[in-house]
Amino acid sequence: LDIAPDRQIIPQAYNPNLKVVSIESMLEDPDSAMIWRGPLKHGVIQQFLADCRWDELDFLIIDSPPGPGDEALSVAKLIPDAKAIIVTTPQEVALADVRKSINFCRKVKLEIAGLVENMSGLYCPHCQGFIPIFRSGGGKRTTETMRLNFLGALPFDPAVVEGGDRGRPVLEDNDDTPFKQAVQQFAGAVLQILKMPEKMPGP
Repeated sequence: LDIAPDRQIIPQAYNPNLKVVSIESMLEDPDSAMIWRGPLKHGVIQQFLADCRWDELDFLIIDSPPGPGDEALSVAKLIPDAKAIIVTTPQEVALADVRKSINFCRKVKLEIAGLVENMSGLYCPHCQGFIPIFRSGGGKRTTETMRLNFLGALPFDPAVVEGGDRGRPVLEDNDDTPFKQAVQQFAGAVLQILKMPEKMPGP
């Protein structure tokens, strides 16, 4: 964790267009378990928002644990104009929890930009046939019943796992895969809802 002379936290730069800060960066041992109660979590989120040298940003993305927990409640209180993107997988057991998250957002007046379905299926690397591992379409049906924007469906791609292990996102590869196409469509849908130009950022 880098600290500037004025005591501001300096986010780690992955590239000129992407900076990251995480709780893990504050730990001496990244494998340590964090047993934190709500007030401490709230304080850390507040510190990341107020005490980080973010400079000028196009987007500030906060990745919260799943479900209606302390972290989501803190974001709703600290950033009144924040917008939530609900992430789900297609199977019903996941969608049941997602519906709770949707109702949580509505109760705390956290505007929902939409829902995206992750791991919606697998394109066979040999025949390119589509395999609905966890079924499919559950996210789309949920947006229809809960009156939300459907932002897209992202297929499962083993290359994403490999890229994560290498520390190089698969989106930086030159291959035009169904996953990359789906991510671009998802990003375009988000930008359209936010009324911003549909232009994917460069590396």
